[in-house]
Amino acid sequence: MNDIDPYGLPTFPGEDVLDGWIDHSEIQLRDVRVFTRGSLTATLISHPGVWDVIVSDGAGNVELLVADVEDVAPTLYEVARRL
Repeated sequence: MNDIDPYGLPTFPGEDVLDGWIDHSEIQLRDVRVFTRGSLTATLISHPGVWDVIVSDGAGNVELLVADVEDVAPTLYEVARRL
């Protein structure tokens, strides 16, 4: 079970002992969306001007795409068509 830190960011076991890793999480910059369609799950992470699109088909296959802001919806339609 994941805990939530005081700022609302999810945490994970062992996070407090990650040597050499720097956490750059900022709640005001966090923009994550999750969509499902049948067995597909798409996690979208916003960055300035682009979105990471991580799609899982529910059978262990994962695909990572990068889409310009205006291409996010067309990218999701294309992924759904192919999978």
